[in-house]
Amino acid sequence: MRSTRLMLTVLGTLAVVLVLGSLAVEAAVVEVPVKGQVLVKGQDPVKRPVPIKGQDPIKGGSSGNSKPGSCPEIRIRCAMLNPPNRCLSDAQCPQNKKCCVGACGKACLAPQ
Repeated sequence: MRSTRLMLTVLGTLAVVLVLGSLAVEAAVVEVPVKGQVLVKGQDPVKRPVPIKGQDPIKGGSSGNSKPGSCPEIRIRCAMLNPPNRCLSDAQCPQNKKCCVGACGKACLAPQ
């Protein structure tokens, strides 16, 4: 009886997560503006602004800022279409943490 109740709770939680994830994906596909986002006439809500001439765009990856160690193997992946990255390079991570592909986007993780 108790294990059945626990199983129903787990399944209910998974259902909520799946519904929220699919709503986020649907919103991204339909190009719905983020709450509080004000669109200028003719502005595409999905595209990022183009850097001004002479302005360096932010570069991802580990170009010379690589910390020692290797990223841990992640066996679980989220279903989000374009998950947000919490970092772009090791230099953005505190202490000895590395910017690695996590379960849902890039994140600062302890190296192996």
